[in-house]
Amino acid sequence: MNELTFKNNTVIPFDNGDGKIWFTAEALADLLGYANSNKVSNIYNRHKDEFTDSMTIVTKVRKCNKNSMIDYTQVRLFSPRGAHLIGMMSRTKIAKELRIWLLDLAERESGVEVGHLNLETLPQLAGQKMLDAIDVFDKKSLKYRGKKGSGLMAQRKRDIKLIKKATEIALQLTQLSIPDLGDFPDGEPA
Repeated sequence: MNELTFKNNTVIPFDNGDGKIWFTAEALADLLGYANSNKVSNIYNRHKDEFTDSMTIVTKVRKCNKNSMIDYTQVRLFSPRGAHLIGMMSRTKIAKELRIWLLDLAERESGVEVGHLNLETLPQLAGQKMLDAIDVFDKKSLKYRGKKGSGLMAQRKRDIKLIKKATEIALQLTQLSIPDLGDFPDGEPA
C-alpha cells in the first residue's frame, strides 16, 4: 500500500487485502492530534448509526502476545469516507484540514476527478475558454458532490462559492465597456 502524506506526516494506510485505503483508529487519532486512540473509538460509538458498512469494518489482526504466542485481535478500520465522518465529529484544531484532505483522497480512490478551478490562472484563458472551464467544473461538482447523502455536500457548497467568484472575474474580464465618444458633429448620423 502506498504511503500518504498529510501536513508533512507520512500515513501508511492499513492493508486489508482488498486494495482499498483503510485507516485504523490509532492512525486517525494521530492525524487528528489525539493522544489516545480511544477518542476515535468513543466518537464512533456515539455516532455509529451514521456509519454505513462501506465506511467502517472490523477485521482480525495477528499479533504476538507477551509470551511470543500468536494472538488474534479485532481492529476497527475506517474508509476515507468513514474517516471523514470521524473528522466531522472531532473538535481538534486540525480536523478541518484533515476533512478536506480525506475528501480529496476519497475522490481519488473512487476515480472521480472533479478538477480544480484556479482563480489565478483563470484570467490567462480566452473569454469562451474561461466560461467553459467554469461550466465544466460546475457540472462535475454537481454530478459528484451535489447528490443528497453523498457526504460531499459541504464541498459542493465551497465549490458553489468558488464558481460564483470565478464567474464574477470572468464577467469583469469579458465585458467590454465602450468609452463615451462625445457628441457627433452636425450632419453625421447618430
